[in-house]
Amino acid sequence: MDRYRLKNIIILILSLMNVFLLASLAIREGARQSAKETAVEQMVSLFAADGITLDPDVISDETPPASRSLTRSTDLERRAATLLLGTALSSSDQGGGISSYSSDRGAAQFRSGGSFDASGTLCQENPTDFCQDFCREFGYSKPVFQLDTNATGTGTAVFLCDGLSVYNCTLTFTITEGTLTSVSGTLLPQTYTELASDVEPLSASAALTAFQKVRRETSAVVSSVTELELCLEYQSSSTTSMTLIPAWCIVTNTGEYYVNCSTGTVTFGGIL
Repeated sequence: MDRYRLKNIIILILSLMNVFLLASLAIREGARQSAKETAVEQMVSLFAADGITLDPDVISDETPPASRSLTRSTDLERRAATLLLGTALSSSDQGGGISSYSSDRGAAQFRSGGSFDASGTLCQENPTDFCQDFCREFGYSKPVFQLDTNATGTGTAVFLCDGLSVYNCTLTFTITEGTLTSVSGTLLPQTYTELASDVEPLSASAALTAFQKVRRETSAVVSSVTELELCLEYQSSSTTSMTLIPAWCIVTNTGEYYVNCSTGTVTFGGIL
């Protein structure tokens, strides 16, 4: 009988402890959510004081990813050259980190920092389909084309790493009267190594604060912030090492701004 009572008492104590823990978690989560809402309201008010409309729904609580180190891949470059110039390639090392490829269709050069260019008669049939295939093969977004009635113009695409746009890593395709005549931009490998850092990356709110400071200093004209999303910033040196740094992309009614999550540096990305 005593054992039965003791067992019930232990079960009751454990049940009460579980209820207490759940209540504590609920209170803590409620406090966290309340603090977040207060911070968002304060940020919206801060922007409103300068006449800027800030959509509170765009202020994300996502944590920026780690920076990433990439290493040049000559195999990747050869694959790209083969797709652009055909399999009958000749290649040479030009020195200074420059590799060249050529065929009867044209020529291409790849550099240690990731940049490359190719020109010639690269594709004469369905060039837009060819460009889309190239982008799928090497990890770029679907290209956006601006062509006139003579099938002349350009297409652009941006590199994606784990679904994140690398805003300063793009491709430009040139089409002349239905023939793909050149491709230029940056070619990056899709494999990488994460880099450890002692610096806590900027949150969305911190990025908005950095943006607001620069906007005031430069007297940039902005009346609304409509989007805020994580992306990556491409950095390279003269060596074979390349780095992707997390950044926040702030979309306003007059242009895009990028805030480096490590340094807080704000870069104007261009007029929309």
